[in-house]
This record gives sequence, structure tokens and C-alpha cells, in this order.
Amino acid sequence: MTAENDKFKDNIVIGGLMLCRIPGEIVDERNEFYKKQASSQMQAVDNSLMRENDPRMPLFNQRKSSVKFGRGN
Repeated sequence: MTAENDKFKDNIVIGGLMLCRIPGEIVDERNEFYKKQASSQMQAVDNSLMRENDPRMPLFNQRKSSVKFGRGN
């Protein structure tokens, strides 16, 4: 570890990994890319699910989750 610290003075290096800066624009672009990718994947899952739908026994597509804290009664 001392060799890394001598080589990269004034930088944070731990276990061979270096902490680096990244411009905010790149972070925003990256977040938007992964948000679109996740949305596209969810749309594909929905299309696949609704293709299996039968009017005699309809499928429900509910995305709702909740977290409750308190006593376990």
C-alpha cells in the first residue's frame, strides 16, 4: 500500500482502487441511460405478461409495495 500512496500523492487509493472525480453532466447522462434501460425492461415484462392475459381470468399488473415499522402484532 505504501508504494501506491507514494505514486499517487494527494489521492485516495485503497486496495488498488482510486477515488476519482466525475463531472455532474456525465453522472446525469449515466443516470438517465440506466433509467431508460430499466423502463424499457419493465415495458418488455409488461408486454410479455399481458400477452398471456385471458378475458376469463384477467391478470392484474399492480406495482405497489409498502414498508411498515412498528410492533409485530
